[in-house]
Order: sequence, then structure tokens, then C-alpha cells
Amino acid sequence: MSRRLALAAALLLSAAGIAACQTSEKAATTVQSATQAQMTPSLSTTDATFINTVGAGGIAEVKFGDLARNQATKTAVRAFAAQMVTDHSAANQELVALAEQKQMTPPSDMDLNHKAKYDRLSNTAGTEFDRVYIEGQVEDHTAVVNAFQNEITNGTDADIKAFAEKHLPAIQHHLDMARQLQAQF
Repeated sequence: MSRRLALAAALLLSAAGIAACQTSEKAATTVQSATQAQMTPSLSTTDATFINTVGAGGIAEVKFGDLARNQATKTAVRAFAAQMVTDHSAANQELVALAEQKQMTPPSDMDLNHKAKYDRLSNTAGTEFDRVYIEGQVEDHTAVVNAFQNEITNGTDADIKAFAEKHLPAIQHHLDMARQLQAQF
């Protein structure tokens, strides 16, 4: 019983630490985006934040997908991961070109939150890997759907809003697929 209690306490502390990191990282992304928006007057902070958030998240999706294609135990999870690599690689290339067109440097790696999740996931195996990967996909795609909807509603750059409108249905489809897989665990 005390072992379970210790494990629960460790998980709670880990979750609290992740939440604090996410809040700090979100604030840092907003500050970075505001700075980039000032340097690129045609972009609002909302537009720059969208590029930074979605760019780093897209890179993470490809890296997580590559990991899952090799480590997942379920065929359906490996197939989902392969689709994430294909779809997010294409969207990432399009976003990089759009950012450069707007004279903004897009992210070149995943953010710290995703790096921490990747490190934990890479040390997980078996069906637990599949479950943790898919739970992360539901969480990440929910956040990304919200980011896309925010850009569509509050963004000011027509090209960036058009990118969000174009890709939102695919991101929503990814979320739906991840939720279907999650229901199998």
C-alpha cells in the first residue's frame, strides 16, 4: 500500500512540475512572439504566437510519430503515428514557408514541454507506450485545435488565418482518430 502511495505522490509532483513548466513556457512563448511581432510590424502577437506554438508542436508531432512508428505495439497506433509524420511534415513545411514569407523565424525544434514528454515516452515500452502516446496525442491535438480556432477568430494576418482555416479540419480529424484509439485502452 505504501508503494502505491509513494507512486501516486511522485506522479502528483511530476504533474505539478509539468503544469508549472507549461505555464512558464507559454509565458515565454508569448513574450517571444510579442518581440517578433514588434520586429515584423505586419504580424500581431496572436499571429506570431500561432506560428511559434504550432511550429514547435508540429515538429514535436513528427518526432513523436517517428518514435511511435518504431515502438508502438498496436498496428493501429503505428498507422496513426505514420499518418502524423506524413501530415505534420507537410504542414510544417508550409508553415515554415509562410513564416519566412512574413519575415519571421519559425521554431526549429519542439518546445521544452514536448521535450520532457518525449523523454518520458522514449523510456516507456509495450502497451503502456501505446497508451501514453495516444493520451499525449489527444492532449496535444486538443490544444492545437484551440490554437487554430484562436488564430481564425483573433488573428490579423489574412495568410496565417487562411493557413489555420485550411489545416483545422485535418487537425480536428487527428483529434477524433486519437480519441477513438484512446477508447481502446
